[in-house]
Amino acid sequence: MPSPTAAERLSAATRKRQTVAEQWARTRNNDVSNLLSTTLPALFDIDRFGLFVLSRDSQSVWLEAGTGVTQRSIVVEAEGSLVGEAIRNRQTRIDTDLSNGKGAFVSVGEKLGYWPQSAMTAPVFCPSTGNAIGALQVMNGERPVAWSDRDQGLLEELCHSISQTVQVLHQHQEIVVELERLDQEIKALDQQESAIRGGHMLRTFEPATALHGEGFLHGLYGKTVFPPFIDVAANADLARSWDTDAYDIFIATHQKVGTHLAKKFVVELLHEGLKHRANVYDTRDIGHGTVPWPEVSVSQHGRAWIDEHIARTHDTPRAWYVHCSYDDMPVRSLHPQTKFIMVYRDPKAVAVSQYFFWKRHPLLAVPEDLSMDEFVELFVGGNLYFGDYHDHVSGWISRKDQRIAPHHILALSYEDMVNRKPEVARALARFLLPHTSFSEDAMARIAEATEFKKMKDEVTNNPQSFHLNPKVYFRSGTTNDWEQKLSDAAIAAIDEKSRAKWDGRTDGPALNQGVTVLGDLTDDSGR
Repeated sequence: MPSPTAAERLSAATRKRQTVAEQWARTRNNDVSNLLSTTLPALFDIDRFGLFVLSRDSQSVWLEAGTGVTQRSIVVEAEGSLVGEAIRNRQTRIDTDLSNGKGAFVSVGEKLGYWPQSAMTAPVFCPSTGNAIGALQVMNGERPVAWSDRDQGLLEELCHSISQTVQVLHQHQEIVVELERLDQEIKALDQQESAIRGGHMLRTFEPATALHGEGFLHGLYGKTVFPPFIDVAANADLARSWDTDAYDIFIATHQKVGTHLAKKFVVELLHEGLKHRANVYDTRDIGHGTVPWPEVSVSQHGRAWIDEHIARTHDTPRAWYVHCSYDDMPVRSLHPQTKFIMVYRDPKAVAVSQYFFWKRHPLLAVPEDLSMDEFVELFVGGNLYFGDYHDHVSGWISRKDQRIAPHHILALSYEDMVNRKPEVARALARFLLPHTSFSEDAMARIAEATEFKKMKDEVTNNPQSFHLNPKVYFRSGTTNDWEQKLSDAAIAAIDEKSRAKWDGRTDGPALNQGVTVLGDLTDDSGR
């Protein structure tokens, strides 16, 4: 029997990691971290907190839960860190002036882009042995805070209340060790050009059947083809029960039309605009942890994850992204103040980008020998993931009902997001935060942050919760590489369909009065 290939070992290791991660998720108490994130800011006048657990050898501490960070994204030496010192000395420490911080404080600040001015750190003691096994830390990055004896006593009481949860985390570190071992193995095996980062493989749901004879594994949501990592039953349940609110912002796109570029614009804008208060955009993460894809989140993590994310962001703008058509939105009702950013792109560029991405996606089983011309035939036919691209775009523009007012949906082209960054940044600022003033320097920073190479380097070096492989996902960053990739026949076929669907246009739809356009918000020429 031949030895398994690197790709097969990668798949096996990824499945095993998923199983171990689910075991850890059952072990840790999400209710505790959610309760802390909801109550601590008001109790202690803070903008961040961190719950830390001491390693078995007492040499390091890891961040198990906190504001604006993912689980275990921070691991520091116990020696020389604020948390480690509180644990070693078995007493609460209050640091009211951290302007001259050093050591772990500096390295963590550089990673997160956050430097607290004040921090209060209390140890958590094991209820069985009395040993210090973790710490709860509250921080304020806006101004120094002079915490009182009452504040210190309250934090220590909270540490006592969560001690059993921390004890469970401390006692089951073999699960964490196994996760780290698998992450290292996956990283070593992830030499194949897979579209998903090692360690971030998604579960698939049955029945996942082939489309067009072979490949394109999928499920059906009504009559629409969905990828197999979306549980259509869970999605239907979400659609029957989820009511949006005034804080919700949806980036609505078909696949490979500029979704993550739009996310980056939105995250950078909210990061700038909400600096005066605690928010999930502090780390500028554009992954699922900060800007979720609800259909995938409910499928992979359950409805509770959606509710927890809403609770974490209950009083700030909350960004999501969806690839579904307007008719397939997974909501029961739309709040009249919910906002939408609909992104479209030249269909020729969409076809090329989808072709390369879907072929390299490990869960879709698209045939390796599928040629570009063959794919274009399928693209023009329209029966692919999330439905016909032309109908998808037209559906968001025309909308059969009046649930979204025209001034609450902004239509942006990928080409404008690439070539007119300052105007796009300004338009999004006026659309999303109309009562917030932005300096020219802030607008310039937002535009610069969305440059292709800068985005790719940032996600490669610090992916945070971004689950896709940037080597594959960030392919060209240009608007016209389809000119070199498509045959004359393929170009003609796509243009013919575009003209038929979009009133003679080939590069994008005619934008009617049902949407807001870039020119409406930048004083440029409009439609």
